Amino acid sequence: MGQAGTALRLGRPLRSNLRGVPSGFYDSDMSFVPVRSLWPRTLPVLLVAAGVVAEVPRLAADSGGREKIPGDLILMQGAWKLVDFVYYRDGVAQRPPRQQMQGTRTVTGNRYRLQLTIGGQRVDNTYTFQLYPNQQPKAMDVTLPDKRVIQGIYHVEGDTLRRCYSQPDEPRPTKFQAGNQTYQEWRRVVEVPRPAES
Repeated sequence: MGQAGTALRLGRPLRSNLRGVPSGFYDSDMSFVPVRSLWPRTLPVLLVAAGVVAEVPRLAADSGGREKIPGDLILMQGAWKLVDFVYYRDGVAQRPPRQQMQGTRTVTGNRYRLQLTIGGQRVDNTYTFQLYPNQQPKAMDVTLPDKRVIQGIYHVEGDTLRRCYSQPDEPRPTKFQAGNQTYQEWRRVVEVPRPAES
């Protein structure tokens, strides 16, 4: 069944230049279907299939009448490894020993699973988030499992994600690595192609 069908079955993905994000798929009849044309119809189905039950961010129509997902949300997808973790109190950095900080962050849609170990503290929870890419600096809200919301800012470029956030009920940070905040830096986990078997 091709792109015009009502039930689209996705086959082998074709990777794009954006690491971890496929440019399209081969349909069951081996016709190529670009991802951009699939997002409006298939994204809700893909997210539900991946276990994402949170509300999918609203899609904005472009001038061509098509719908697209905000670019920063696409850049957030996939697996990330913790690179740096620092507490700031009154602008003073308190960084745990690097050997005591480990973490992975796996993002699907507007939900992520955080597995984090800082010193003797361990976290393994799932969170939902909302991006505000038009603010300066770019902002994000994260909803905790107990429904409280923490406010933060972020910067994503290539395979690096920097973000910082305040405690619940405290104002959103206005810049990185200052004031009272928790600062994190993450590096995208890039899959290395396995050599073909002979």
